[in-house]
Amino acid sequence: MNPRLAMRLVRLGYAAAAGAGIGSFLFWTVYWFSFVRGNLRGPDFFNFYAAAKLFVSNGGSAVYDIAMQRQVELQITGADPSRFIVLPYFHPPYYTLLIAPLAYLDYRNAYYVMAAFNALLVAALVAILVKSSLRLQGRGWMVAAAMIAGFFPLFVTVLQGQSDLVVLVPLAGAYAAWAKGRYGMAGALSALALSKPQLLLLIPILFLARRSWRALASFAGVLLALGGISVAGFGFGPVITYLTSVGTWAITGHLPNTGQLVYTDPAVYSLRNILEAVPGGGKVVAFVILVLLLALVALSLSWRPDKPRLDFALAIAASLVLSPHQNVHDLALLVIPGFALADLALAGQLRWPHVAVAVLFFAYAAIDLTLAINFWSAAVGALAVAGYLTVERMAVRPDPIPLGELQWSGPRPRRVIVLPAYRAAKTLVEVVGDIPQGSADRILLVDDASADATVSVATALRLDVIRHQRNLGYGGNQKTCYRQALAMGADVVVMLHPDGQYDPALVPNLCRVIESGEADIVLGSRWLGLDPAKAGMPWWKRLGNRFLTASENRVLGLKLSEYHTGYRAYSRRFLEAIPFLENSNDFVFDTQVLVQAATFGFKIGEVPAIGRYHADASSTSFKTSTIYGLKTLGALVRYVMHRAGFRSRWLTPASDADKQALAVSQVAHHSQV
Repeated sequence: MNPRLAMRLVRLGYAAAAGAGIGSFLFWTVYWFSFVRGNLRGPDFFNFYAAAKLFVSNGGSAVYDIAMQRQVELQITGADPSRFIVLPYFHPPYYTLLIAPLAYLDYRNAYYVMAAFNALLVAALVAILVKSSLRLQGRGWMVAAAMIAGFFPLFVTVLQGQSDLVVLVPLAGAYAAWAKGRYGMAGALSALALSKPQLLLLIPILFLARRSWRALASFAGVLLALGGISVAGFGFGPVITYLTSVGTWAITGHLPNTGQLVYTDPAVYSLRNILEAVPGGGKVVAFVILVLLLALVALSLSWRPDKPRLDFALAIAASLVLSPHQNVHDLALLVIPGFALADLALAGQLRWPHVAVAVLFFAYAAIDLTLAINFWSAAVGALAVAGYLTVERMAVRPDPIPLGELQWSGPRPRRVIVLPAYRAAKTLVEVVGDIPQGSADRILLVDDASADATVSVATALRLDVIRHQRNLGYGGNQKTCYRQALAMGADVVVMLHPDGQYDPALVPNLCRVIESGEADIVLGSRWLGLDPAKAGMPWWKRLGNRFLTASENRVLGLKLSEYHTGYRAYSRRFLEAIPFLENSNDFVFDTQVLVQAATFGFKIGEVPAIGRYHADASSTSFKTSTIYGLKTLGALVRYVMHRAGFRSRWLTPASDADKQALAVSQVAHHSQV
């Protein structure tokens, strides 16, 4: 899609979202004023009010006593004891200290105070996020405010008198601090947001994955301080009771010491519950899927290079999806990931901004339609946001290595053509004869222990010749080619197969792309020339080529027409930068070179080429091609792991290939001047 059209659609999309947000905000405001005229026994606020009453009247030891909670909640709601299911209070002791003053008010006035407090927190949330924005400042604050205030879970938070906004505001502050590189502040504010710890499971993992020890230290320090405040206000015993109760609830979903389910109504959901409800799924399958999702998200969070806003947004969204227990109002935390996506899309910092708009529309619609459909649709909406953030985060390209100016060893670039040969005696004379006169300074043939007369023919043609004493494989042959070409002082190295599969007349075109500075690696693409099917490429090779090329483009973030051509040219600085000696000795060597080019940020050019398929041209079997395809996919997986922090030697730009001596035990060198 045209970038300008994409950004126009993005702006229109968020303008429409802002309009929908305003309409939603007005509707829910009117609904709230109508709702509060009732007896106020519906909101979850009775649970918080009961905890405050228990603390003030009976002390900290009573707050987490399920039986006493039930007794006080029955008094507040006036419900039928035979049909009443206790709504357990599992908020941290320090949060109880915060809401304890509500116990001195009657229930209705306490609810009004909590609603007003939450409304102030919504205003603070908007202010913090807008101030941290890249593009939604100035007049943009109205768009942001409309999108945030009109979000259904946020309204439910205010209506229910829930604590999610007490989580959201410091979490928004942590997001803003993280985006600005203030990691210590981000860690401290994240710890202040832990009044619902089950919703923020991945925040500490983010700090670990990004190796932000300052954030982790301040996070732990604030947690210890809150623990000290809790012990001072509650006593040591109640704090231990709280920790064991939360652990039992999170793992089993049951009330501690009773075995009673925490909730039985369909309003409570989590991804775990949905997975367990799938026919034939079961708890074991659900657990395995959740662990795999957690590993994928953790991998994404450690992705290089730094994208702090995406990092933090992904940690929040994935925490919600992977949380063992949550409710619709808990999805108010999606305000931060949603805001981050809108902000980054408008700032042009997302790879697929128009897709981000579509995902947010789908997710917010699924969440807002929970009343009309069912509460599982909200979980699907949260999963959509987390999934898109994961893909977007992993699609970030790595930072390129710094490159100097192209420099030549003489008044003009020195060109060396390398011929990695194996049993090429029949075709070598024709290939060398078709190389345009004056297009190369030296021609080097490396024979990989052929049993035919390849070396004799090459010597007769007065080529520079190296013969391996034993077969090293296609990749091993190229290693010798490039080491020797660099030792010859090559500025441009062209690899031409001596079996006649590629047209030697293209050598000047390949060299010109390098010498003009357009690219450091140039490919002779068979998909830019004559249709490979008409040229004689077997159908199964075409199918494999298209599948692998599409996969590599997706993972590496490139748009090449072909990755699997053997017709290539390289600049000297490229070969000196990539650690090609660490690459494989077989056919996947070529794939690894292109992965290295993408990793280090080198420009890759393409020129049209035509493949020739005849009896004397080398051709791999179906079995060999299949193994090559699997190894290519393996190279992509290794690239992903390297980007995630699991370093690979062949993806680390530290090569001294031009300075290493040839292995005398492996080669016998014959030079013709």
